[in-house]
Amino acid sequence: MAKQQSTDMMNLAQEMMTIQRDYMLSTLQAMSPGKSDSAGLNGMLEQEIETTRDAVEKTLSLEEKAIDELRKGTREIPGVNGVVDMMSEVSRGALQMRGQLWRTWFDQMRSAQQSAPTSASKG
Repeated sequence: MAKQQSTDMMNLAQEMMTIQRDYMLSTLQAMSPGKSDSAGLNGMLEQEIETTRDAVEKTLSLEEKAIDELRKGTREIPGVNGVVDMMSEVSRGALQMRGQLWRTWFDQMRSAQQSAPTSASKG
C-alpha cells in the first residue's frame, strides 16, 4: 500500500509539473511577436486570462486529488483517523473557497475586458 501511495503522489507531482509547463509554454506562445500582432493587446490578454483560468482549474482539481491521496494513506495509521478526517475537510473547504475566489476574479476580468472600449471603437 505504501508503494502504491508513493506512486500515486509521484503521479500527482508529475501532473503538477505538466500543468506548470503547459502554462508557461502557452504564456510564451501568447507573447510571441506573430501572435500579439494579429490579435492585438486585448486578444493577448484574453488568451492569457483563459490560459491562467485553465491552469488554476487543473491545479485545484489536482489539489483535491492530493487531499484524497493523503487521506487514503493515513487510514492505516492507528489513532489519527478523526484528526485526518477533520483536517481533510478543512483543507477541502479552503480549497473550495480559493476556487470560488479565483472564479470570481476571472469572471470580473472577463467582464472588465468586455466592457473596455476596443481600439477599433476609439477611432
